[in-house]
Amino acid sequence: MRKTVFDGEDELYKLAKVNDSLPEGQKLELLLRITTNDEKSVCSFSNKFGCPVSQGPELLEVAKKLGLDVVGVSFHVGSGCGDPAAYSTAFDHASRLFQAADQLGMKKMTLIDIGGGFPGDNEGTYRAGMPTFLDIAATVRNAIADFRMKFTADRELRFIAEPGRYFVSRSTTIATKIYGRKGGKGKTQALYIDDGVYGSFNNVVYDHYHPVPIKLTSALESHDDEASDAQMPTAVFGPTCDGLDQICKQHETMLERAEIGDWLIFKNMGAYTHTASFVFNGYTHIPKKVHCISTVGYDEDSSLSADEDANTRL
Repeated sequence: MRKTVFDGEDELYKLAKVNDSLPEGQKLELLLRITTNDEKSVCSFSNKFGCPVSQGPELLEVAKKLGLDVVGVSFHVGSGCGDPAAYSTAFDHASRLFQAADQLGMKKMTLIDIGGGFPGDNEGTYRAGMPTFLDIAATVRNAIADFRMKFTADRELRFIAEPGRYFVSRSTTIATKIYGRKGGKGKTQALYIDDGVYGSFNNVVYDHYHPVPIKLTSALESHDDEASDAQMPTAVFGPTCDGLDQICKQHETMLERAEIGDWLIFKNMGAYTHTASFVFNGYTHIPKKVHCISTVGYDEDSSLSADEDANTRL
């Protein structure tokens, strides 16, 4: 893989040393990573990665002096994008840097990496009211069309993305067993399950995810409001001794009364979950995977659908 990114002058000097050691035909192809307006995104990256577009021309000039091949621009508007217009702004900034490279007499840039973090479900992934994948895709298509009008005449453009979250988010539904509880006879309940934030639910801490528990019986049965149990504020905790090991907060979560031995399922758990788990306080997390194919005709809003494979941890 010859392509890599840079966002500062020091990186360019390091990359130049690497590049000098490579044979012809294997030289590096660089993308200049720029910051974005990601303040409305759930997980932002511009506080750590990228350079402001105003600093881009100076870095391009350094890259030219060092004989480095800058082939394009990279950006990431953050995971859980709260404002699709951030893509339009990022494309505009990228076009300014394409023009700056042309003015410096550099080889014409042709590549834009639009990053990732795309929602993998139809609910905004992170919380209600967030833009869906279709919302984001419409904005990106329009931005690409505008970009092509500026540069296609004198170069062949490529646009790439990092769609890992989009592909895998819905691929996995996690099933957990309740081994402890308190309350439930009153107005609230607390449930303790066999997985937590040091295991598959580390996305609560590191990815700002809000898992939604569903009692397995509720998912399997038809949704009849008259027949269903009344819901109550519910806290859900993991199995460790750490108070941080909380999956669902009581004031944010409503669930029917549950009992020890009941199962809770959590959908959209395919991205940044058990792959990022680690050992904590003697707990090892090596999940036993059971691949389930649903044969029940669930409706579209239930956690599993008849035509959907669920990779379930039991």
